[in-house]
Amino acid sequence: MSLVTSILAISIAIVLYFSLIEFFSALFRITGLTREKARFQVISMITCVGFTTGEAEVITLNRRRRRLAVICMICGNLFNVLIISLIINLISNINPEKVDFISLNWIVVIVGSLLLILIICKLPFVSRFLEKLLEKIGRRIIARHDNDNIITILDSYDSDAIVEIYINKMPEILENKTLMESNFKAQYNINIMMLKRGNRTIEITKDTVIQKKDRIVVFGNKQTVKDLFTYKVNEQHEEVVIKPKENIITLIDNYGSDAMAEVEIAILPEILKDKKLFESQIKTEYNLNVLTLKRNDESIKVTKDTIIEENDVIVIFGNYSSIKKVFLEVNKN
Repeated sequence: MSLVTSILAISIAIVLYFSLIEFFSALFRITGLTREKARFQVISMITCVGFTTGEAEVITLNRRRRRLAVICMICGNLFNVLIISLIINLISNINPEKVDFISLNWIVVIVGSLLLILIICKLPFVSRFLEKLLEKIGRRIIARHDNDNIITILDSYDSDAIVEIYINKMPEILENKTLMESNFKAQYNINIMMLKRGNRTIEITKDTVIQKKDRIVVFGNKQTVKDLFTYKVNEQHEEVVIKPKENIITLIDNYGSDAMAEVEIAILPEILKDKKLFESQIKTEYNLNVLTLKRNDESIKVTKDTIIEENDVIVIFGNYSSIKKVFLEVNKN
């Protein structure tokens, strides 16, 4: 391989490398990560640096993200090997005595073209276009293998967020109802900011009816949006889901060693069995606070007399190691 060919191959590999980062960042945003977290985790996985941080548990505790992470790391390792091989080949081809004027011109053209492409891609309007294009491709890929709604967090403000939802499964509250009939805003305090149907933007009024395959942008509490638009199979559907008999922890956000997490309880820890919260000592012994409780998709008010049951879904705050100790060690028994 000549020097010019080596430089051309490296330039193409660099463009593909950056494209790979942007593509997987778009896929992770579709799964509900913010732009910053998605990009950080993808760069960590592809470069094999930083993925062992505590924040990476937003990936490892979610099945869909774990599958994407495996593919992302395999692609990243392949590209790393390819680029290292190309660099070694380039070094072995460097011989100033053999570089003629024509070769030098080609090298300048290739390097200049690479820099120009990278600069153009960083322009705001080009960056937004490419981001939307990659997300569109990502949605199509995920939609082929997933009939659930595709939830993308566009921006977050503490517990609230601007969220885009591609609707594959219609929530019961919206099915065949106008927004006024559904009482959607009053009941969930979620504002629908934009509605797209195909390539058309639909004006939102009190008589608007949301349909399958619509894309909506909403603003409201992140957890409420997630609970409302995450499809859950029930006895009215023909589908049957057999859940593993284990507790599942989903990290919502972390604050140093503390974290807010959702726990789907399949096995009740001994400390909570047949005990009210104040009797269980979960707060005094582990310094864990149960913030919300859902039972059969209904929100239950949390008080000192609340009794947690199997199949409940709770949001809990406290030391993340303690949360895992209480709710994951029972999986091993």
